[in-house]
This record gives sequence, structure tokens and C-alpha cells, in this order.
Amino acid sequence: MKNLANFKIAVRTREYLIQAIFQMLFDNQKASKIIKQFKEEHKTKKVDFKTFSSSMKSIEKNKKKIEDSITSLDITKSNIELIDKSILYFAINEMLFGELDKPVAIDESLRLSKKFSSPDSYKFINASLDKFLKST
Repeated sequence: MKNLANFKIAVRTREYLIQAIFQMLFDNQKASKIIKQFKEEHKTKKVDFKTFSSSMKSIEKNKKKIEDSITSLDITKSNIELIDKSILYFAINEMLFGELDKPVAIDESLRLSKKFSSPDSYKFINASLDKFLKST
């Protein structure tokens, strides 16, 4: 694993972003409400709230396109854990509308799945994102 010490703020921002996406999908909350909540709860931590807010707004704006992309991967909704779906939302949003390079988005998604999801979910995430890249 790469040394992520030089990227602490970016790493923490993406971890919070996955949690926020999960919350958005779970509760169907508006991005603005979640952004406000995260800014208040984590104001003492070093977080790139500009990137966080931009990503959340992009996901909300492009939710249909992201959902269609996930659907095109032939993943049945009953077979995907919400945390894995949140990670796919993050990755697909970054690849289509974000600023991260595609390999970085995939690498970060795998790291996030190893941190937040089941032990083997990174294999599912990797296969899904590989299939998505080949289809674009």
C-alpha cells in the first residue's frame, strides 16, 4: 500500500465523502443538508470542504446518469450493499464528472472498500469499475 501520509486531507475528505454518499442514498437527503451537517460535525478536522461540497453537488445533479451507469453493469439492486453502491457512486462520479484521473479514482475506491466494506468487496468494486471503464 502506498504511503498516504502526504495526502491526509484528501484521504479524510474522500472517507467523509463515502459516508455522506451513504447517508444520501440511505435517507434520500439533499446534498446541501448533508454538506451543512458534515461541515458542522467536522469543523475542527482538516477536510477539503470545497472538494467535498463539489462532489456531493455533482453526485446529486448527476444521480440519474450514475444510477444508469451502475444499472448498465448488470448489478441487481438486491446484490449490492449500500456501502459498495456508495463507493461506486463516488468512483463513477469522479470518472465522468470529477477531477481525479481514472486510475486514481479506482485505486482510491479499492482502498475505501477495504476500509468500509466487507473483506472481499474490493474485488467486486474492481471488477465493476473495470467493466465500467471498458464500456465508456
